[in-house]
Amino acid sequence: MSLATSIGIFLLSLSVLWFFAGLLLDSVGRLASRLCRSGFGTAFFVLGILTSISEVAVAINAGVTGVPGVSAGNLAGASFVILLLIVPLLAVAGGGMSIKGLVSKQTLAFTLLVILIPVLLLADGRVTMIEGGFAILAYLALAYSIHNRPEGQVSNVCIPETGGRRELYIDIAKILVGAAAVFIASHFLVLESVAVATHLSVPASLFGLILLSIGTNIPEIVIAIRAVLARNKDIAFGDYLGSAAANVPIFGALALFTGGFVVESSQFVGTALLMFAGFVLFYFFARSRSELTRREGIVLLLFYAGFILVQVVNLIRFAAA
Repeated sequence: MSLATSIGIFLLSLSVLWFFAGLLLDSVGRLASRLCRSGFGTAFFVLGILTSISEVAVAINAGVTGVPGVSAGNLAGASFVILLLIVPLLAVAGGGMSIKGLVSKQTLAFTLLVILIPVLLLADGRVTMIEGGFAILAYLALAYSIHNRPEGQVSNVCIPETGGRRELYIDIAKILVGAAAVFIASHFLVLESVAVATHLSVPASLFGLILLSIGTNIPEIVIAIRAVLARNKDIAFGDYLGSAAANVPIFGALALFTGGFVVESSQFVGTALLMFAGFVLFYFFARSRSELTRREGIVLLLFYAGFILVQVVNLIRFAAA
C-alpha cells in the first residue's frame, strides 16, 4: 500500500472518529439527564469503559499469544498518557482547565491511587494472580465510592422519563454504535500510523513504544477535544479519570487469565517513580485553585517527556546488550 493511500485512510478514520465522538458525547449527556445522574459520573462509567475497548483488545491478544508484558506496559503507559499528556496539553492549549465542582478531593486522591496500582505492581518484575485480583477489587471499591458520592449521583439538570423509554433506548443504542465506530476507526488509525512510520523508515521499536500507549488512547484524545469545544468539562474529566481507572481491572484480568507473568522490572521502576511524582503534583495542582493552569500543564508535560526519555534509554540499553 502506498504512502498516499495510508495517509488517506488515516485521515478518513480520523474524520469518522471525530464524528462519532461527538455522537457519543451528546448521547452520554442526554443519558445522564434522563437518569438524573451527573455528567461526570455517567462519563466515568460509560465513556471510561467504552473508550478502553482498545486496551481490552490488546490485552486479549497479548494474553492469547503469550506476551502479556506487551499489554501490561501498554496499560501502564496509557494511564500515563491520559493524565500526564492529554490533560496537560488541553490545559496548555486552552490557557488553563477548570475542574471546579467536578470531583471531591477524596475521590480524586482515591482515583489516582487506584490508577497507580498496575505500574507499582510491575516495578518488582512479577505480577501474581493474587495481585491481579487485588487490582480488580480496588477498581470495584473505587466504582462503589464514586457511585455513592455527589459527583456520581444527581445532576442539576434532570429530565426523567422525558419522551418515555423509547428515547432512552435510542440514546443507549447511539452510545453502543458510537463506541463500535470509535473502536473500528481507532484500529485503522493505529494500523495506518504504523504503515506511515514504515514508509518513512522510523524505527519500529521506538515508534511502537510511543504509538501503542497513545494509539489506544486516540478515542480519549478526540472525545476530550470535542468535550472541551462543547464546554462539557464534566463529561471530559469523567472520561479522563474513568478511562485511566478502567485500565486497572483490565490489568487484573490479564494477570488472572495468564496465571501471572514476569516482566523486565527495569522498564517500570523509572516509570513508577515518574508516575507517582507526576500524580502527586497533578493532585495538588488540580486542588489548589480547582484548575490546572497553563504553567502547571507545562510542568506535568515534563513528566511525560521524562517517561519518553526513560523508555528511549531502556531501548538503547537493551539494543546494546
